[in-house]
Amino acid sequence: MQYNQLSTVSLACGLRGTGTVVVRLADVNDNSPRLTRNLWRLDVEETWGDDAPSNTTLLEISTTDHDTSNYFFYRVVEGSGWGWEHFGVRTEGRVGQVYAKKTLDFEDPAQRRGFRFMVQVTDRGRGGWSDARHTDTGWVEVKLRDVNDNPPTFPRPHTHITVTEDTSPGSLLVTLQAHDADMVGEQGVDYRVVGGWGALRVEGGGAVRLWRTLDREAEGGEVGVARIIAIDSGRPPLSSTATLTITVSDVNDCPPRLRPPTLLHVTEGASPTLLGMLTATDDDLWQLGHGPPFSFTLAPSNPSFVTQTISLQYHHGLDSGRGGAEVWTTRGVDREEHRQLTVEVVVGDAGGLAATHPITVIIDDINDNPMKPATKTVHLWKTQGGGAEVDLGRVYVDDPDDWDLDDKTFQWAGPPHPHFSLHSHTGHIFASTQLRERRYELQFLVSDRVWKQEGVSANVTVEVRYLSPETLSHSVPITLSPTTPTAIATNWTPDGGGGGLGTLTEAVRKVVGRTGDKIEVVSVYGIPFPSSSHTHSNFPNPAPDSSSDPSASTPLFPHTQPSPGELSTPHTCVWVSVKQADGKFLDPIKLHGLLSLSIYKLENAMNLRVAVDDSQLHQSYDASGGRGDGPHSASFPSTSPSSPHRPSSVASLASVILPLQVVDTNVTSLVTPRLTRAHNCNPHTRYDPTCTSNSCLNGGRCVRTDVGSRCVCPGGSWGPQCKILSRTFLGSGFAWVRSLPPCLPTTISIRLLPRTQEGIVLYSGPFSAVPARPSFPPTPLLALQVMEGRAQVVLEGAGGPLHLQVNSSLTLNTWHTLHLHLSSQGVTLMVDVCGRGWEGGGLDNAAHCIARAAWLGPDPPEQWRGSGPVQLGGLAHPLPHPADHGWTTKLTDTPLRGCLSHFTVNGQLVDLGEPPYSSGSEAGCSPQDIACGGSRLRCGVHGWCVGGLLVPHCECHPGFMGPNCATPTIPVSLGRDSFAKVTLVRSPDPYDLWVQLRVRSRGQPTGLLVQLASSDQFPALRLHLRGGVVCSSLSGEDSGVMDVCLDSFPLADGLWHTLYLSRHGHNLAISADDGDGWRRNESLPSLLVVASHGDLYPKVTETPLRLEVDSKDGVMVGGVAEFVRLSLVAVQEDLKDTCIDDLRVSGVPVPLPKTVPAPTTSSQGRGQMATMQNLESGCPSNDPCTNTTCLAPLTCHNTWRHATCRCGPGEHMMGGLCQDIDECVFSPCLYGGSCYNLRPGYQCTCPGTHTGENCEWPTLPSISHPLTAPLAVAALTLSILVVVIIGVVLTLRLHRWRLARGTTELSTVTDVLETPLTIQAVTDISHAHTVTKHILTPPGMPPGVKAGGVGECVPEVSLTLPITTTIHMPGGGRVVTKPDHSSKQQRPQHCSSISVSLSAKDLGPQHHDKQQQQQQKSCGGVKQMVCCIEGRGLGVTSPVITTAASVQQMVVEGAGGKSTAGSTQPLPAQDDLRAYAYEGDSSPSGSLSSTVLGLQAESVEEDNIKPLLSEYGDVLDLLKNLPDAVHTSPSLHRNHSLVEDFITWSHGIRSGFVGVKEFSGWSAAVRVEKLLTWSSTPQPSHQPGSVRVKELTTGPPNNFQSKGRGAPVNNTQEEAEFDLPSSSLTSSFLHLTFALLAQT
Repeated sequence: MQYNQLSTVSLACGLRGTGTVVVRLADVNDNSPRLTRNLWRLDVEETWGDDAPSNTTLLEISTTDHDTSNYFFYRVVEGSGWGWEHFGVRTEGRVGQVYAKKTLDFEDPAQRRGFRFMVQVTDRGRGGWSDARHTDTGWVEVKLRDVNDNPPTFPRPHTHITVTEDTSPGSLLVTLQAHDADMVGEQGVDYRVVGGWGALRVEGGGAVRLWRTLDREAEGGEVGVARIIAIDSGRPPLSSTATLTITVSDVNDCPPRLRPPTLLHVTEGASPTLLGMLTATDDDLWQLGHGPPFSFTLAPSNPSFVTQTISLQYHHGLDSGRGGAEVWTTRGVDREEHRQLTVEVVVGDAGGLAATHPITVIIDDINDNPMKPATKTVHLWKTQGGGAEVDLGRVYVDDPDDWDLDDKTFQWAGPPHPHFSLHSHTGHIFASTQLRERRYELQFLVSDRVWKQEGVSANVTVEVRYLSPETLSHSVPITLSPTTPTAIATNWTPDGGGGGLGTLTEAVRKVVGRTGDKIEVVSVYGIPFPSSSHTHSNFPNPAPDSSSDPSASTPLFPHTQPSPGELSTPHTCVWVSVKQADGKFLDPIKLHGLLSLSIYKLENAMNLRVAVDDSQLHQSYDASGGRGDGPHSASFPSTSPSSPHRPSSVASLASVILPLQVVDTNVTSLVTPRLTRAHNCNPHTRYDPTCTSNSCLNGGRCVRTDVGSRCVCPGGSWGPQCKILSRTFLGSGFAWVRSLPPCLPTTISIRLLPRTQEGIVLYSGPFSAVPARPSFPPTPLLALQVMEGRAQVVLEGAGGPLHLQVNSSLTLNTWHTLHLHLSSQGVTLMVDVCGRGWEGGGLDNAAHCIARAAWLGPDPPEQWRGSGPVQLGGLAHPLPHPADHGWTTKLTDTPLRGCLSHFTVNGQLVDLGEPPYSSGSEAGCSPQDIACGGSRLRCGVHGWCVGGLLVPHCECHPGFMGPNCATPTIPVSLGRDSFAKVTLVRSPDPYDLWVQLRVRSRGQPTGLLVQLASSDQFPALRLHLRGGVVCSSLSGEDSGVMDVCLDSFPLADGLWHTLYLSRHGHNLAISADDGDGWRRNESLPSLLVVASHGDLYPKVTETPLRLEVDSKDGVMVGGVAEFVRLSLVAVQEDLKDTCIDDLRVSGVPVPLPKTVPAPTTSSQGRGQMATMQNLESGCPSNDPCTNTTCLAPLTCHNTWRHATCRCGPGEHMMGGLCQDIDECVFSPCLYGGSCYNLRPGYQCTCPGTHTGENCEWPTLPSISHPLTAPLAVAALTLSILVVVIIGVVLTLRLHRWRLARGTTELSTVTDVLETPLTIQAVTDISHAHTVTKHILTPPGMPPGVKAGGVGECVPEVSLTLPITTTIHMPGGGRVVTKPDHSSKQQRPQHCSSISVSLSAKDLGPQHHDKQQQQQQKSCGGVKQMVCCIEGRGLGVTSPVITTAASVQQMVVEGAGGKSTAGSTQPLPAQDDLRAYAYEGDSSPSGSLSSTVLGLQAESVEEDNIKPLLSEYGDVLDLLKNLPDAVHTSPSLHRNHSLVEDFITWSHGIRSGFVGVKEFSGWSAAVRVEKLLTWSSTPQPSHQPGSVRVKELTTGPPNNFQSKGRGAPVNNTQEEAEFDLPSSSLTSSFLHLTFALLAQT
């Protein structure tokens, strides 16, 4: 502190001086330091494990002191309290930092209570720590927090036990319970076992049990070592391992077996001979008396001929005292009687266990018989294509000797056939690759040098048959054992059956259950098997039937390895297909499943072991150590997008060269292609645009158009192949789909809408309740199910047992997505893509949405060979019992009640609309469809119901909007430096959101499509184009960028594509259009794992980025705008020359410029456009054909900013000319619709039950409210009363008006309606920006017609049109008419028309005087008259505004040539129905019916033209074709109800109807016919732009007789030709004949 004092000094002399005295105070340490607190409390984590404590600061202590200069020191007061020695304090500046000096262990009960000690501070006063004036103390209390730092510990690290090999499964072997000190000893511990032959399982509490039988005699079966792994439930989980050694004690369970050789030989006719010696061995422990000495005896089951021919002589001294037997023949054997003998020998051990084993004695042949002429038939079944020469077998002669090949020579009986070759020494015939499907007759000569025979005739017939791709793709393999291909094919013919193959085909026919089905044998081949050693080598060894190509990798679910005795068992594989009576093949998946369900019926019929697969064959060969690398090993594709559930590719098999396998039975040879099943693990191939039988699914039709082939799909299907992605399960059904591929990794995803807490979702396992080989469990199994509301997956087999459950409940009646990922490391089950459950915060793992487990066993599998169809939603058979199959987990037997959708296997969507076999289920998700209002169409044909059953709502298809999804969205074109900033009403979920956008572009554009970001632009979710390839990215400020692109699907082809971007937690996915196969790509980090200590750990452990989309500035479209002080500086990632449309964020539409209508109640959920630049409404295209010239007959067409030379719409090139495509050949009209070919295109006439462009949608049923009927009755009664009152008032006023004005009656105007008329073309331009209605200009219009002329005032005929109307006059003129708002006559609003009038003199003498009188009364210079008349025959009242026009002369072309309207043509009587809509014989196309039928709607963007009033043409055609007999009844009064009844009935009429109907008291004969012919050849009399139509109308049949007062009906024919505009051919050409027979 400093003091300043001013001082003044005065002297006597008068001098004065002034100065400043400065006094500075020096501070001394005279104040005591004071701690800011008396007590500090803190919680700290215990020290990890036994490691030394870190030097981390646990607590900072601060001190205050009034002295200006302080130097503080801190310490822990010794002995001040419990635990003081565990902590220290260091001084850092003015604060003290408390840290741990010793290990802090929560598991120590004393430390768990906490610590309390004193800390002290001093300011270094004179007395130091002992000076109380310069020190201060405070207390510190420390509580420890438990961390998972202690792994579970076993009481003993190693345990040894001994068990007998006959211990029953389920027995408790030992209990190894681990203890975890964390959580006060309450930490949960899970157990797993690795090793131990895969025969152990560990239950809760560490109980180790045996879950399958042991086999000491198996390889490594004497001693097994298992690692018991204990894993705690902490995070991160810790584990420890205990070793369990198991010694298996022997029991005498293995009978002795013969040692080779067991194949012996004897020469034919030889005297008694020693064949060899038999010795035995035993796998049991001999020291326990379970071995030698062995005994050998002939089994009593041997036939008498064997016992009389073969004898055994036992010698106990043989084989070093183990015992043996000599095999002798007792007499000579003739090979022609017995080629070989099978001798059964009983071998026993010292313990009394015996078994029967066969030995085979081959009778070696000698050439002791002459040969005779014989014939042979070769059945050659091949696929189309080339390949090497084919061995057809050997030339056959009737010779009982079969080992005399060296004595024979073979030659052609004439000149050799050019397509066949003969080996002269072996007699083998080879066929070239040029054979065609036909019958070949070959003749050979055989000579035998021993018997001196020359030129013995041997004829061979070769029948060649081509196997179609459908036959190959619909075949199913059946493996039979023990048998050989030769044995099973003997005595079998394709037409007559017989033999083993005949028995098999009959058994398959019984399984299928249809007598008319044809069972086709497609392929027969065997597998080489190791045989015993031979005692002789002087005979030819039979060549192996074939070779195989087994998989080199370890299968995930391998078929059980055969026992040593089975290694020599021959196997035969037979592929069969079923061709049904209708010519179609039975689906191979269904056939596979039906055969699997009836496996025991097949085995009983064949008396062989049967497996419905070919993989067991390969596994047996694998066990023998063989590999099939020979030329006979082949495969064909198993999956194809063109055939979603086919086991083979129909499209590619025609070009695949399959090796052929010969099975020679001497009399016949069967040569078939060798088929094996090879699955395609990457099925992402492009869709084949050609039309095949499998191109379109679910009833879709493949139609060829001028731009290629496409599928016309029924309503509710999806994608280019008409797939139906959902299916409803009613709680008692199932559906079969193709088997899962044997590939790792494999990812399966499926959407689930559960209605109950339990149900089977997916099952891939055995079809039979009892296993085929019960001694070798476990049977492979993969099951996905819901138990107690939670998703579970169960796997059994070589990689199991595994049982996973996600610890989150599935909400009923809500959609959930399940992902099942199988890899070489283990299995992962994920729910809802882990996009939910992060909102609470503090989650550092995904345990709430994911479960993982590593494979059990020392060798992780490299592939998974599952077989059989996958069953969805339930089982077609009783649930197999777990104990019978060696399973550890019991599955639920409750079928699913709910819906499954989007079943995807490795990215390929599986069709659920027409599964190969199903029951108790139906296509689509009907609960979801009816949730929005009771019908699939309640959301319109362009919408679907989503949201589950709790919050159902309609969602429009891309490109549509509005309440009924009927309004097309309007696109936006992005120009240079364009962008748009959108404000959202609400921000989407920060962890779970998706974006939808339609895009159209050309070339290789690069730039931003849409970006969702937070306020500081990080994190950001982006959708952008990169050289025409769409990519998505999720970036954070510190987390890097995750990119996902559709590299194989470039978008810049000028077509509209719908993009979907979804972000769920850590996972990111992008798809285009239907998202099937290569049109989808996803990055799923949640499925990435690391294997450690027998468990799987996620690679990603942090919480996903929280994307809080800024609702004001977070959405950018087209580019990222950079602003500086509200001024635009630049647009980064500018995307130009691209159109976008229908942007949605998490289902909420985002407005684009000029695309959102005025705010209404239905649009309140939309956002607003905040800022934009250079965005243009619509998607315009310049004309690229300006500078393009095409060679004739091709013309240039603008395919959106790209010039294409091709034929016109609806045409294709044929014979150098552009010819019209008749689309009706492909039957594009679904559900019984009738197709009419047009030029261009076609039109469908749908039945009353369906509607749509291709009749693809069912008609929406009306759903009435319970009060609808009473209210309707009340409303009708009130309406009638009001109408009566108004009618009376109007009648009185009209009567007074007529008396006052003296004008003509309304009947005069209606009389004119009975005259045939033609009118000019009218174009409605009142709504030109949305819809334009065209009425085509008809031919034959008089050139003298003018608008607005002044002439005679005549009655006029009017056509009601919109408000503003343009009349196209001949010669190019036009007149625009508008309603006269100056008229005082009260009339309805929005009512205007243009009319064509006839002058009074043209109406005939009977009308002239009356018209002249009306003119004098009503004209008076008035040029316009407003009135409303009732449109008769239409049943409506049309407001009319008429404008007078002078018509000089109207030319009407009738049957007799041209005449003027003034000619005396007979007018139809008013009783005639044609008075309402008749237009004259041969009425021109510009008549009233042609005009109305010409009304068309044209889309602004796509130029699609559709008729607006197609039903009106049927009515007009019906009325105008009435017979002339009705003309003779002018006295009949008008019957409006008759017309209305007929029109009402005609809506549902179909072509071909003939009958009598009653209409309002009239009996009418009705006949319905189609248009017969038309000719497009121009004629001189034809008008330009029209075609000549020839109409043939046939009267009623002869059996239609007149009744009552009706006029007689003549059975006559009338022909009429008239011009029709070519574009009006879109109208319906359905003509009806309606003849009134009699009035009843």
